[in-house]
Amino acid sequence: MPRVALFVPCFMAVLRPVDARHAERVLRALGDEVTVIEGRCCGQPAYNSGYRDEARAAGRELLRAAQPHAVIVTPSASCVSMVRHYLPTTFEGERHIAAQSIGNRFREFSAYVAEHPALDSLGLRLPGVMAYHDACHARRELGITGTVAGLLGRIEGLEIRRLQYEEECCGFGGSFSVKQPEVSAAMLSAKLADVGSTGARVLVSTELSCLSHLEAGARGLGMALETWTVAEALSRALP
Repeated sequence: MPRVALFVPCFMAVLRPVDARHAERVLRALGDEVTVIEGRCCGQPAYNSGYRDEARAAGRELLRAAQPHAVIVTPSASCVSMVRHYLPTTFEGERHIAAQSIGNRFREFSAYVAEHPALDSLGLRLPGVMAYHDACHARRELGITGTVAGLLGRIEGLEIRRLQYEEECCGFGGSFSVKQPEVSAAMLSAKLADVGSTGARVLVSTELSCLSHLEAGARGLGMALETWTVAEALSRALP
């Protein structure tokens, strides 16, 4: 039985903790033994705002919690990117090497599931139509766009509709949406128009932060739109 740690991103624990339970349910259905890591932050909000010391302090606590585990899975491409690519740069010498070693053990949830040897045994089925939002970190930092789309394509009965301007950002970008609200709002409107053109009433993505941004925007426009993480889609597709 594979042993994995499931790191629950801090924003997921606050905004929509049910998505963490969806992810855990899928991992257990695959036959994994799951240890949950909660109450930690990867340090990304501080890092993106220029507070490297604070990012290092927050990230250090996550690395300590992750250190005993060979594989750490998290339903957030942005957190994986932070821990792999940026958090180690806040350390020096042997601590940098140790941080990089632990960071390399982090896997984005969708990519991990897509490569799992027990995936075919799940019998995933979920009739319906969904649009797919390709989050920036999943696409640009981790390069898993095809992997995620392929995984969703394994769900029997589910039609995935790709966006015309799939490579464009939704406008969230963490602190970007606070520092540049007018630009963020314009990007959000364009993305929602793209989603609306698909005719789908459900939007799925690897990234809850993007989905929360898009859902709030859709609500403000009176647009009927549900947002699901990939973890929720897979969980609902289980027998």
